Amino acid sequence: MTETSPKTYPWPPIDPTANQIILAVGKKGSGKSVAGRTMFRSWPGSDRVVLDVTGDADPGADLAPITLPREVGSLPKFDPDRGPQVYRWIPDTRSPTYRDDLDRAIGLGLFPRDRPTLIWIDEAGEVFPANRVGPHGRTALHQSRHHQLSMILCCPRPMGIDPLCISQADRVLMYDVPHPSDRERIAANIGVPPRLLSAELDATRKGRGGRGGPFWYLMYVAAEDQLYRCPPLPHKES
Repeated sequence: MTETSPKTYPWPPIDPTANQIILAVGKKGSGKSVAGRTMFRSWPGSDRVVLDVTGDADPGADLAPITLPREVGSLPKFDPDRGPQVYRWIPDTRSPTYRDDLDRAIGLGLFPRDRPTLIWIDEAGEVFPANRVGPHGRTALHQSRHHQLSMILCCPRPMGIDPLCISQADRVLMYDVPHPSDRERIAANIGVPPRLLSAELDATRKGRGGRGGPFWYLMYVAAEDQLYRCPPLPHKES
């Protein structure tokens, strides 16, 4: 990547027909969960699953999500007459098998392999903890394209998630990321010079020429090796 200022919105639209991993990071209240929810709600053509770790990742009552039992091993059989559905799975945080349960839940989007599925995880650090990812998680991060699985991952601290969540992401949305170690973790895994990334994060948060401020975010698009500075969501893609 050349050391130039990021492009400003409009940014390339997301193709929901192509599997992809989208990561949104930033401290509490900076906008990452709004981004995850907005993208989840507008994603067409596939079954959608909220892997709701905390029980408060609400996709919207109008979507009428189907709550799955905690012991579920797979999604209900696809009904072509009803089409893709929206599901919600909430773990039992008191269960002694809590960590394994979270990992197994990722399998809802992995199998069957030919069923397009989107999973939204608003607390990605719980499901993909750094250096402690389970077998389903590893499969999702390494082989999602072979399973027609897309994921929207949100978390406050990049240091708390497995580096593969960053390096395998097709897009990384960066909101308010104040800690230097978090910035360095992102820079190292997307191949952007740390000095450049830090400067652009500061410019996005503080605003530069009216292009930045609260809820603005910096986005890295891996396919282009390009940074974009984007206004608060929701906005129309161009």
